Amino acid sequence: MKNLLIIFIFVLIIPTTVSAIELENRIPASSWEVEMRFQHTPAYSRTFNGYGQEAPLQQLMLWDREWRNSVEGELRREEQRLEIIMAYGLSEKWMIKTTVPLVQKKQTSTLTFESGTASQQKVLDSLASETLSGLGDIRVQIAKDMSATTTWHNRGGFTFRLPTGSSGTPRGIAPNTIGEGHGSVGAFIHFTWFPLTHGIRNGFRLEGSNELAGKRETLEGEKIYFSAGHSADIFYNWSIERQNIFAGTELHYFQQAESKLPVGKSNASFLKEINFEFGYGNLSELEQKPLSVPWQFRLGYTRQHAGQNTPIANRWEISSTFYF
Repeated sequence: MKNLLIIFIFVLIIPTTVSAIELENRIPASSWEVEMRFQHTPAYSRTFNGYGQEAPLQQLMLWDREWRNSVEGELRREEQRLEIIMAYGLSEKWMIKTTVPLVQKKQTSTLTFESGTASQQKVLDSLASETLSGLGDIRVQIAKDMSATTTWHNRGGFTFRLPTGSSGTPRGIAPNTIGEGHGSVGAFIHFTWFPLTHGIRNGFRLEGSNELAGKRETLEGEKIYFSAGHSADIFYNWSIERQNIFAGTELHYFQQAESKLPVGKSNASFLKEINFEFGYGNLSELEQKPLSVPWQFRLGYTRQHAGQNTPIANRWEISSTFYF
């Protein structure tokens, strides 16, 4: 077990993101579930603008400036993220889960505005280079298994995002701006249906998040208090597990209201994306016999196909799950 973890940690260090399909299994009291995810978002420079059309990424960052179409050059971003996720069974029905992310983000720019004023050039300079490397915002989830039968498993609870990320400078009013340090509180409910067919499951998840006000810097360098708009997520996934092989797909719809404090007009956003995952592990053997170390590895890819005021950033992910 120890050797497997060491090998996987070295695999994750190789710079190579995707929200993994959340297959929520019941955790016995005093038992642990440990998951590791490595996410890689290759460099991207495109976005869905306010009309749902593809546009250069700088139009998202300069959305409220009339001169944005006169800017030449390119704004690019990329990201790597390693998440360590630990869940503990407090009782037969209650559990607590903590997600600790280590984040590396990089933004580069070749933007120029030949006839720009000094204040306009200052805005472009603030986008010239921005990096973030270190601890991100820790997430805590408190959940309860509401019902569990041979065909249904329903879970609900509360989520908290702690503003622990201190690296990088959050700039602008776009929710996807470089930088961490944003808090939120939310709730979720997850329905999992097991048809009377071996290895198949369906999952439907609803999640809402209320963003808390935090400090942010405008593109002009002014420090302000800012709150991104409240958000809602809808997930539907389908998967099959047979002979230790896993395959699944998930549809995700994200909606975020306009930001607040001090500006936020017309920057509401939505995103539609699809995720594919393939994996291998011994979890399917739990139906026939107890296992000393249940485990699973998965490889995933997420593609975005529609949105508004959101970047176009397709992602890859490697994840592993262990129980003990």
